[in-house]
Amino acid sequence: MIETPTVLILGAGASTHVDYPLGRKLVNDLCSQKKIVMRSELPMGWTSAEVDQFLTRLSRAGHYSIDAYLETVPHHTDLGKYLIAREMKGHENIDRLFSPNDPGWYQYIFNRLLDGNSPSGFESSQLSIITFNYDRSLEVYLHEALVARFEMTPDEAAATLSHVPIIHVHGSMGEYPDIPYESQCDIEMLLEISRKIQIIHEVSDPSDGFCNREFEQANKLLHEAERVLFFGFGFHPDNIRRFNFFTPENTEGREIRATTSGMGAIDVDDLVSRLKPLGIKSTALNGSACNNFFSQVTALK
Repeated sequence: MIETPTVLILGAGASTHVDYPLGRKLVNDLCSQKKIVMRSELPMGWTSAEVDQFLTRLSRAGHYSIDAYLETVPHHTDLGKYLIAREMKGHENIDRLFSPNDPGWYQYIFNRLLDGNSPSGFESSQLSIITFNYDRSLEVYLHEALVARFEMTPDEAAATLSHVPIIHVHGSMGEYPDIPYESQCDIEMLLEISRKIQIIHEVSDPSDGFCNREFEQANKLLHEAERVLFFGFGFHPDNIRRFNFFTPENTEGREIRATTSGMGAIDVDDLVSRLKPLGIKSTALNGSACNNFFSQVTALK
């Protein structure tokens, strides 16, 4: 059972253990599928020539993520989001989340949310999750684990899981189990899914307040938290700013931790300098990966 008010903030690195790609790999995967996409049926009157031009430019533009590329070609945002949704949908394999594969830190979270061997711990849990990811792998894992361990119906599991806020600030691939977690999907459904996601430049910054309802909810949860944990998070300045929270005054007295696995020493030094004005100290950063964070850095209690 998790009794300390805790916010877990997820970036792309948080779900790589269940086969989702980081920004650079997503670019590579999209570009490697060019010929397959060009031969497939396309919605919205898009043509294979448009896909060819889009992915060729993406492959040569030198960007580390497709979001960064789309900032330079906003007129192609809808096509880009469709291609993102198509690629992400291909990674939806529910068996990949469970044994004999390694569910990683998802399994730890599930067991910590229980009260002993009772799902009642979900109702009293003080854990909230804010994710910048479109994928639904964490909530699917938690939902299906509840069904399997306690022989719940899908509706009962969804009701139990609803006590743990999971906020997708940039949208998601759809509500589960209403939209199945599987790779097969017709183009009409795929187009609808793509419209539910928002890339960074689509989230506008108002002169006052929050850019969307999800960031406003996130701000409230952060103010209530005693502990903030960043998992696989890239600390894009826009994403941090839109919380309207991270200042020395707000971070004082809160436990803040962040994984930095895979980052080189120079990158970590740069991150330390960027986070210092926000009140996030260098001691918050550690080299652990998400999957061993709770055994090496801090436990959820």
